[in-house]
Amino acid sequence: MWGGASGKEATVHQMLFAIAHRGNSLYEMEEAGSCCLGANRLAIVGRSSGKQPMKNEDGSVLAAFNGEIFNHGQLKAELEVKGHKYQSDCDTETLVHLYEEYGEGMLSKLDSEMFAFVIYDKKKDSLLAARDRWGVKPLYWAHDNLGNFYFGSEIKALSCLPQVKSVKLFPPGHYFKNCKMAKYYSAGNQAKGKIGEEAAAKMLRGLVDNAVKKRVNTDLPVGVFLSGGLDSTAILATALKYCKDVTAIIAGKEGSEDVKFARRYCEENRIKYIWRQPPDEEELFKSIEKIVAMAESFDPNVIRLIRQSAISYCIAEAAKELNLRIVLCGEGADELFLGYPEFKGLGKNAAAERQNAFLKDLHRTQFQRVDRTAMHFTIEVRAPFFDDAIVKFARELPVNLSIREENGQKTEKYILRKAMEDRLPPCICWRKKAVLSEGAGYRGNQPGGLFEELASAKISDEEFAKMQSKFSAWNIHTKEEAFYFSIFRKFGFDKAQFNSDRVASNRISSMEKKSGLSTEEEIFCRLTSKKHCRFHPKKESGTRQLIRQAIAKKKPIELFMLWGVWKKETVGGAESTALDIIDEMQSEVQEIHPPGFRLTLVMADTHATLNLMDKMSVYGYDSYLGAFERYARARGYCAVRLSESIPKIQADTKEVQEGLARVRQSGYWPILVASARKYYEGEDKEAGAGAYVARRLAEKPILERAFRKAIFLTYNGPRFDALAPDLPTIYPISNWKRTSEKPWFAPG
Repeated sequence: MWGGASGKEATVHQMLFAIAHRGNSLYEMEEAGSCCLGANRLAIVGRSSGKQPMKNEDGSVLAAFNGEIFNHGQLKAELEVKGHKYQSDCDTETLVHLYEEYGEGMLSKLDSEMFAFVIYDKKKDSLLAARDRWGVKPLYWAHDNLGNFYFGSEIKALSCLPQVKSVKLFPPGHYFKNCKMAKYYSAGNQAKGKIGEEAAAKMLRGLVDNAVKKRVNTDLPVGVFLSGGLDSTAILATALKYCKDVTAIIAGKEGSEDVKFARRYCEENRIKYIWRQPPDEEELFKSIEKIVAMAESFDPNVIRLIRQSAISYCIAEAAKELNLRIVLCGEGADELFLGYPEFKGLGKNAAAERQNAFLKDLHRTQFQRVDRTAMHFTIEVRAPFFDDAIVKFARELPVNLSIREENGQKTEKYILRKAMEDRLPPCICWRKKAVLSEGAGYRGNQPGGLFEELASAKISDEEFAKMQSKFSAWNIHTKEEAFYFSIFRKFGFDKAQFNSDRVASNRISSMEKKSGLSTEEEIFCRLTSKKHCRFHPKKESGTRQLIRQAIAKKKPIELFMLWGVWKKETVGGAESTALDIIDEMQSEVQEIHPPGFRLTLVMADTHATLNLMDKMSVYGYDSYLGAFERYARARGYCAVRLSESIPKIQADTKEVQEGLARVRQSGYWPILVASARKYYEGEDKEAGAGAYVARRLAEKPILERAFRKAIFLTYNGPRFDALAPDLPTIYPISNWKRTSEKPWFAPG
């Protein structure tokens, strides 16, 4: 805590109490000047002399630290030559002296994938906070209305403070100095080099050896989380070269693929291991509050990882039984070496872009899962694959060395497999990728996967509709997510508003988990990718049929979308971003089907007339409708008006009124009325909602006939399908925040 407030020690003690599980030496605190630093220290390096905060010689510079600096010994020797006097053999003290010598320039000196620290300079009343390059270690921050700043390793360390109203994510690769955030590391695109297969395999083998050797350089016993797959077994095999006291930790059902491969490897090689069988799904679900509280997220991608966190939780609990403080894992290899099945269906450029998205999200997905589940049991997990040298190597590696195609079959992580042939049996070295929960014998990420049915049953249709309306800013899409969100709020995590922004690297479609995808399947996967879409498509077989027909005729796939018109007068960034996403979808489809798709944008001018009660013209050249028509056409899209595309309709027929009655009884009627309160200009909002519904229902059969050979795109979700044409449907996002906010409602 940094600022002018009094009672800092009491505040810091409260923060540390919320995350007491992160250390075995608790409530190490000191107040100096306008700052109070504290830590629940997990004692590993300099265990007896490393009490935090560590200080320089005169006590004017103090540091609190979470993580490990692997070149600490080398740095210490260099700093002592420069005249710095050490009082301990702890890497936290190295941070203090590095700061004295280099200021924020110290960050370039650190060899570590895992650090988060705060350094206070009492003489300058200056504070420096920093987080590692990719976010292996967590860090959050906040400030109050009195100008005080707070930093913590978990959201709960900040959300527990009444004076903190908003918790902010401290971005990876950044530092904070004197109230300003700055980037010190860029995770941008890397130029791909040229290297042969044998040379690349040899180089990677050496890099893995060096990375693991650094991380087992300890007098403490070491564990390795072992799934029996390529990544974790490679780490285990390498750790055994450099450390005598290594134990494998295995979790999964008896007879599951992971347990079978992992136990066989350990037994054949006489490796110590501990195996634990997690409870069944219903029993695991009883711990869901604990798991959500631990994971501190409800994001769709992390929600799937919360399911896997249940397995990770059991693995970490087993490690705790062995009194381990250090455990190695194989996280990150899939992102670095294109290990996920969805990479197989992408061209070189698309694969590189997808890799970037996965890597940039790791701090909120895999790394967050691993950190929370392990630190819940006061265990430090190290990720050797994110050694700086390995990351640089992987980022410069040509795509064809990560994904190798031979005889029509594609092999992911090819170069890592080649590099590990010297130490792994073929059955593991060339084993196919398995999702953590699936490999352990549980249902995985597919619809109906682990916990989905149990969680969804906890939320009624009415509760779901109310939550979506009340918490619209949080973009709640499913009942399962709504249930997790209710727990999320219970713990006060809704102060962390950044969680409403979706991570970009949501897995594409479960269809991409198949190998040897046909052109039809690849196009289907790209059009319905979770990078671009929020929900699984409606009428999947119909979508596939239209794709198949377009491929056979070598013609564009036909798509159409209703584009709204409201009070905006100009086209701005929201429209540009929405069409950028559609352009990206087009580019990915054209990589394998050059005609791509042809999208017709149908301007819903008649809907605007209903909402605005004819108080505003939507037809003029200078209107939004006119401006967007010109803009869309300039970008190559066909734009037509709904009023000109279909004849005059009747909204008072028996069929329409019966449909309206059904909608009034549905769970999303309150959402429609709430929308009318925003956008309908008449006084009777329910009447306005009714008029809109009747119009949509009357238009349905006409649109179905007019576009019977096209796929419908809509920014609405499946709950509004009753109003939409009953056609094959895709639900795209409209912005990079992974929401489907209507561009015509968005400001600017």
